[in-house]
Amino acid sequence: MKFRKMAALFAACGALAACGGGSGSLPTGNDPGNPTTNPDGSVDLPGNPVDPGGVKPDPKAEYTSLWPLTQGSTWTYRITDPVNGVFNKTVTVLGQETVPDTQMTAVKVHSKQDRTATTGTVYEENSWQMELTNGLVVRLREEDITDGLRTRATTWSPAMMKSLATSPASVPWEHRDAVRELITYDAGGTEGKDPTYVWKVLAKDVTVTTPAGTFTNAIKVQRDKLNKSGEVKEEKQRLYWLVPGVGKVREEGERTEELSSFDVKKP
Repeated sequence: MKFRKMAALFAACGALAACGGGSGSLPTGNDPGNPTTNPDGSVDLPGNPVDPGGVKPDPKAEYTSLWPLTQGSTWTYRITDPVNGVFNKTVTVLGQETVPDTQMTAVKVHSKQDRTATTGTVYEENSWQMELTNGLVVRLREEDITDGLRTRATTWSPAMMKSLATSPASVPWEHRDAVRELITYDAGGTEGKDPTYVWKVLAKDVTVTTPAGTFTNAIKVQRDKLNKSGEVKEEKQRLYWLVPGVGKVREEGERTEELSSFDVKKP
Protein backbone atom coordinates (compact mmCIF):
# COMPACT_ATOMS: atom_id res chain seq x y z
CA MET A 1 0.00 0.00 0.00
CA LYS A 2 1.31 3.44 -0.89
CA PHE A 3 1.03 6.36 1.48
CA ARG A 4 1.14 9.96 0.30
CA LYS A 5 2.51 12.32 2.92
CA MET A 6 2.03 16.05 2.93
CA ALA A 7 5.12 18.23 2.72
CA ALA A 8 4.49 19.93 6.03
CA LEU A 9 4.44 16.61 7.84
CA PHE A 10 7.85 15.61 6.56
CA ALA A 11 9.38 18.97 7.21
CA ALA A 12 8.56 18.30 10.85
CA CYS A 13 9.33 14.57 11.08
CA GLY A 14 11.73 13.57 8.33
CA ALA A 15 13.29 10.22 9.01
CA LEU A 16 16.69 8.63 9.17
CA ALA A 17 20.17 6.26 6.45
CA ALA A 18 25.21 3.30 -1.53
CA CYS A 19 26.25 1.64 -5.22
CA GLY A 20 27.37 1.48 -8.85
CA GLY A 21 28.98 3.92 -11.22
CA GLY A 22 27.19 6.72 -12.97
CA SER A 23 27.20 8.05 -16.48
CA GLY A 24 26.48 11.49 -17.84
CA SER A 25 25.44 10.24 -21.27
CA LEU A 26 22.16 11.47 -22.69
CA PRO A 27 19.16 9.12 -22.67
CA THR A 28 18.67 6.80 -25.62
CA GLY A 29 15.00 5.98 -25.03
CA ASN A 30 11.92 7.88 -26.19
CA ASP A 31 10.25 8.25 -22.78
CA PRO A 32 11.11 11.64 -21.21
CA GLY A 33 9.44 10.54 -17.95
CA ASN A 34 7.06 12.30 -15.59
CA PRO A 35 7.68 14.17 -12.32
CA THR A 36 8.17 11.94 -9.28
CA THR A 37 7.55 14.73 -6.76
CA ASN A 38 3.95 15.70 -6.00
CA PRO A 39 2.80 19.32 -6.54
CA ASP A 40 2.92 19.93 -2.76
CA GLY A 41 6.59 18.91 -2.62
CA SER A 42 6.00 15.48 -1.10
CA VAL A 43 7.12 12.09 -2.40
CA ASP A 44 4.95 8.98 -2.14
CA LEU A 45 6.26 6.35 0.27
CA PRO A 46 5.58 2.59 0.61
CA GLY A 47 4.95 3.01 4.35
CA ASN A 48 5.20 5.48 7.23
CA PRO A 49 8.49 7.15 8.19
CA VAL A 50 10.21 6.49 11.48
CA ASP A 51 9.88 9.59 13.66
CA PRO A 52 13.42 10.76 14.53
CA GLY A 53 11.98 12.64 17.49
CA GLY A 54 10.27 9.57 18.92
CA VAL A 55 11.28 7.37 21.85
CA LYS A 56 15.05 7.35 22.23
CA PRO A 57 16.68 3.91 22.52
CA ASP A 58 18.54 2.88 25.65
CA PRO A 59 22.18 3.89 25.00
CA LYS A 60 23.30 0.72 26.78
CA ALA A 61 21.14 -1.53 24.61
CA GLU A 62 22.60 -3.41 21.66
CA TYR A 63 22.20 -1.57 18.35
CA THR A 64 20.58 -3.98 15.89
CA SER A 65 19.74 -2.00 12.74
CA LEU A 66 20.62 -3.83 9.53
CA TRP A 67 21.11 -0.48 7.76
CA PRO A 68 22.43 2.08 10.27
CA LEU A 69 21.63 5.68 9.38
CA THR A 70 23.29 7.36 12.35
CA GLN A 71 25.19 10.52 11.53
CA GLY A 72 28.96 10.05 11.37
CA SER A 73 28.88 6.32 10.64
CA THR A 74 31.38 5.16 8.01
CA TRP A 75 32.11 1.98 6.05
CA THR A 76 34.96 1.11 3.68
CA TYR A 77 34.52 -1.63 1.10
CA ARG A 78 36.96 -3.40 -1.19
CA ILE A 79 35.33 -3.68 -4.60
CA THR A 80 36.32 -6.21 -7.24
CA ASP A 81 34.81 -5.12 -10.55
CA PRO A 82 35.31 -7.04 -13.82
CA VAL A 83 35.36 -3.75 -15.75
CA ASN A 84 36.90 -1.19 -13.38
CA GLY A 85 39.30 -3.45 -11.47
CA VAL A 86 39.89 -3.44 -7.70
CA PHE A 87 39.37 -0.25 -5.69
CA ASN A 88 37.89 1.04 -2.43
CA LYS A 89 34.54 2.65 -1.67
CA THR A 90 33.94 4.76 1.43
CA VAL A 91 30.39 5.42 2.64
CA THR A 92 29.59 8.18 5.16
CA VAL A 93 26.27 9.12 6.78
CA LEU A 94 26.11 12.92 6.72
CA GLY A 95 22.79 13.43 8.52
CA GLN A 96 19.31 14.76 7.87
CA GLU A 97 18.63 17.51 5.38
CA THR A 98 15.98 18.60 2.91
CA VAL A 99 15.85 16.43 -0.18
CA PRO A 100 16.57 18.68 -3.21
CA ASP A 101 13.48 19.75 -5.18
CA THR A 102 11.11 18.53 -2.44
CA GLN A 103 9.73 19.68 0.91
CA MET A 104 10.79 16.45 2.63
CA THR A 105 13.72 15.59 4.85
CA ALA A 106 15.79 12.42 4.76
CA VAL A 107 19.27 11.24 5.69
CA LYS A 108 21.99 12.14 3.23
CA VAL A 109 24.52 9.38 2.60
CA HIS A 110 27.70 10.04 0.60
CA SER A 111 29.85 7.41 -1.09
CA LYS A 112 33.16 7.80 -2.89
CA GLN A 113 34.89 5.32 -5.17
CA ASP A 114 38.50 6.19 -5.95
CA ARG A 115 39.19 4.52 -9.28
CA THR A 116 42.17 6.69 -10.22
CA ALA A 117 44.54 3.71 -10.18
CA THR A 118 42.36 1.69 -12.57
CA THR A 119 40.26 4.03 -14.72
CA GLY A 120 41.64 7.45 -13.76
CA THR A 121 38.32 8.67 -12.35
CA VAL A 122 36.71 9.37 -8.99
CA TYR A 123 33.03 8.47 -8.76
CA GLU A 124 30.82 9.82 -5.97
CA GLU A 125 27.18 9.42 -5.08
CA ASN A 126 24.80 11.36 -2.85
CA SER A 127 21.76 9.41 -1.69
CA TRP A 128 18.83 10.63 0.42
CA GLN A 129 17.46 7.72 2.44
CA MET A 130 14.65 7.14 4.93
CA GLU A 131 13.76 4.35 7.34
CA LEU A 132 10.10 3.29 7.48
CA THR A 133 8.16 1.74 10.35
CA ASN A 134 7.56 -1.42 8.28
CA GLY A 135 11.30 -2.14 8.38
CA LEU A 136 12.16 -0.95 4.87
CA VAL A 137 14.79 1.64 4.00
CA VAL A 138 13.95 3.67 0.89
CA ARG A 139 15.83 6.17 -1.24
CA LEU A 140 14.13 9.33 -2.46
CA ARG A 141 16.90 10.74 -4.64
CA GLU A 142 20.40 9.89 -5.83
CA GLU A 143 22.99 12.03 -7.59
CA ASP A 144 25.95 10.71 -9.58
CA ILE A 145 29.17 12.75 -9.56
CA THR A 146 32.21 12.00 -11.73
CA ASP A 147 35.49 13.82 -11.10
CA GLY A 148 33.69 16.49 -9.09
CA LEU A 149 30.92 17.18 -11.62
CA ARG A 150 27.35 16.00 -11.16
CA THR A 151 26.18 14.04 -14.19
CA ARG A 152 22.63 13.05 -13.30
CA ALA A 153 19.96 12.87 -10.61
CA THR A 154 17.54 9.96 -10.20
CA THR A 155 14.22 10.06 -8.34
CA TRP A 156 11.38 7.58 -7.86
CA SER A 157 7.66 7.39 -7.14
CA PRO A 158 7.07 5.84 -4.73
CA ALA A 159 10.49 6.07 -3.10
CA MET A 160 12.51 2.98 -4.07
CA MET A 161 13.55 0.32 -1.60
CA LYS A 162 17.25 0.51 -0.73
CA SER A 163 17.57 -2.16 1.95
CA LEU A 164 16.12 -3.51 5.20
CA ALA A 165 16.53 -1.95 8.63
CA THR A 166 14.99 -4.84 10.54
CA SER A 167 14.93 -8.57 9.99
CA PRO A 168 11.55 -10.13 9.13
CA ALA A 169 9.93 -12.33 11.77
CA SER A 170 10.28 -15.42 9.58
CA VAL A 171 11.91 -16.54 6.36
CA PRO A 172 11.50 -16.85 3.49
CA TRP A 173 10.26 -13.26 3.14
CA GLU A 174 9.48 -11.42 -0.10
CA HIS A 175 8.68 -7.84 -1.14
CA ARG A 176 7.83 -6.56 -4.62
CA ASP A 177 9.00 -3.04 -5.46
CA ALA A 178 7.48 -1.45 -8.60
CA VAL A 179 8.31 2.22 -9.10
CA ARG A 180 8.34 5.02 -11.63
CA GLU A 181 11.88 6.31 -12.18
CA LEU A 182 12.98 9.67 -13.55
CA ILE A 183 16.59 10.35 -14.56
CA THR A 184 17.52 13.99 -15.11
CA TYR A 185 20.81 14.51 -16.95
CA ASP A 186 22.88 17.58 -16.20
CA ALA A 187 23.97 17.65 -19.84
CA GLY A 188 20.29 18.03 -20.77
CA GLY A 189 17.29 15.76 -21.16
CA THR A 190 15.32 13.36 -19.00
CA GLU A 191 14.49 9.68 -19.18
CA GLY A 192 11.62 7.74 -17.62
CA LYS A 193 11.65 4.08 -16.63
CA ASP A 194 9.36 1.65 -14.78
CA PRO A 195 11.61 -0.88 -13.02
CA THR A 196 10.30 -3.71 -10.86
CA TYR A 197 12.40 -5.49 -8.24
CA VAL A 198 11.69 -8.48 -6.02
CA TRP A 199 13.48 -8.59 -2.67
CA LYS A 200 13.81 -11.84 -0.73
CA VAL A 201 15.29 -12.72 2.64
CA LEU A 202 16.74 -16.19 2.09
CA ALA A 203 18.21 -17.05 5.48
CA LYS A 204 19.14 -15.78 8.93
CA ASP A 205 22.18 -16.37 11.15
CA VAL A 206 24.45 -16.86 8.15
CA THR A 207 28.23 -16.88 8.64
CA VAL A 208 30.19 -14.64 6.27
CA THR A 209 33.88 -13.73 6.28
CA THR A 210 35.18 -10.36 5.06
CA PRO A 211 38.42 -8.39 5.46
CA ALA A 212 36.68 -6.67 8.42
CA GLY A 213 36.18 -10.00 10.19
CA THR A 214 33.86 -12.99 10.39
CA PHE A 215 30.19 -12.40 11.21
CA THR A 216 27.95 -15.27 12.33
CA ASN A 217 24.58 -13.48 12.47
CA ALA A 218 24.11 -12.10 8.97
CA ILE A 219 20.85 -12.25 7.04
CA LYS A 220 21.17 -13.15 3.37
CA VAL A 221 19.09 -11.02 1.00
CA GLN A 222 18.47 -11.44 -2.72
CA ARG A 223 17.32 -8.68 -5.09
CA ASP A 224 16.06 -9.54 -8.58
CA LYS A 225 15.37 -6.99 -11.31
CA LEU A 226 12.51 -8.17 -13.53
CA ASN A 227 11.90 -7.70 -17.23
CA LYS A 228 8.54 -6.86 -18.80
CA SER A 229 7.62 -10.55 -18.75
CA GLY A 230 8.22 -10.80 -15.02
CA GLU A 231 11.40 -12.83 -15.41
CA VAL A 232 14.73 -12.00 -13.77
CA LYS A 233 16.90 -9.97 -16.13
CA GLU A 234 20.20 -11.55 -17.11
CA GLU A 235 23.00 -10.57 -14.71
CA LYS A 236 20.57 -8.41 -12.70
CA GLN A 237 20.46 -10.47 -9.53
CA ARG A 238 22.27 -9.25 -6.41
CA LEU A 239 22.98 -10.89 -3.07
CA TYR A 240 23.55 -8.95 0.14
CA TRP A 241 24.72 -10.00 3.59
CA LEU A 242 23.45 -7.63 6.31
CA VAL A 243 24.61 -7.77 9.93
CA PRO A 244 22.70 -6.24 12.88
CA GLY A 245 24.45 -3.13 14.17
CA VAL A 246 26.92 -3.16 11.27
CA GLY A 247 25.01 -2.98 7.98
CA LYS A 248 26.07 -4.44 4.65
CA VAL A 249 29.19 -6.58 4.93
CA ARG A 250 29.18 -8.25 1.52
CA GLU A 251 27.50 -7.85 -1.87
CA GLU A 252 27.65 -10.05 -4.97
CA GLY A 253 26.24 -9.42 -8.42
CA GLU A 254 27.71 -7.38 -11.24
CA ARG A 255 30.67 -6.96 -8.90
CA THR A 256 31.76 -8.00 -5.40
CA GLU A 257 31.91 -5.67 -2.39
CA GLU A 258 33.56 -6.77 0.86
CA LEU A 259 33.60 -4.76 4.09
CA SER A 260 37.14 -3.90 5.14
CA SER A 261 36.46 -1.49 8.03
CA PHE A 262 33.55 0.29 9.71
CA ASP A 263 32.65 2.74 12.47
CA VAL A 264 28.93 2.70 13.28
CA LYS A 265 27.65 5.34 15.69
CA LYS A 266 24.86 4.49 18.12
CA PRO A 267 21.68 6.58 17.97
